[in-house]
Amino acid sequence: MSPILKNIPNILTISRIFLAPIFFLLFINNYNYLALFCFFFASVTDFLDGFLARKFNIVSKFGKLYDPLADKVLIFLGCLCIVIDPPFSLMYTGYQYVPPITGYFSYIFNLDPNVIVYLILAFLLFRDFIATTLREIKLRKDGFILKTNFIAKIKTTILIISIHLYLLYQLLGDSFLLSRSILNSSIAIKNHESQTTILLFFDYCLYLTLIFSLISLIDYINQYRSKSI
Repeated sequence: MSPILKNIPNILTISRIFLAPIFFLLFINNYNYLALFCFFFASVTDFLDGFLARKFNIVSKFGKLYDPLADKVLIFLGCLCIVIDPPFSLMYTGYQYVPPITGYFSYIFNLDPNVIVYLILAFLLFRDFIATTLREIKLRKDGFILKTNFIAKIKTTILIISIHLYLLYQLLGDSFLLSRSILNSSIAIKNHESQTTILLFFDYCLYLTLIFSLISLIDYINQYRSKSI
């Protein structure tokens, strides 16, 4: 196998680390189309490096250690975007739509729905911090790298989908403002309905991510306690 092909998965991993801050800068400067494209492209590199590594049996310590780190950098900045511009706003019309699950917890705990989202994101990031710390300690202590289990991969995939939905929601918000500026009420209504649907799926994905995060964290802890992996 040529050295170039052998290193493609690692190159894709490194590119994802560089693309993450570019995506964030695009978002905070309101280049929402470019931000969505950049985040999508970075997400594709995550799929490609794993696919190529499995297809050609290219396994390296660099990939095992830094591929999850690249995911975490990208996801952290995606979550930071959600915190900076929270999803459950007045949706440009004065009407606040809150999906049923978050709406329920918001009512039970008497909290703003965005605060519920912040708490979930904080837990997800804290979970990733614990997993990364356990990886580092296990590597230094026993020379083993904790394996990313299938549940953790599902968790990452669903969370990335959630961030895509959020970014798409922001784009529709821009389209809504544009349609209002040109007095096109039919486009505005369709955009509003699409925003509502996207927020509903965003809400479901967020809680699925929370469930899978808890399960995968337990697996990481069990791996860490094991004497051999």
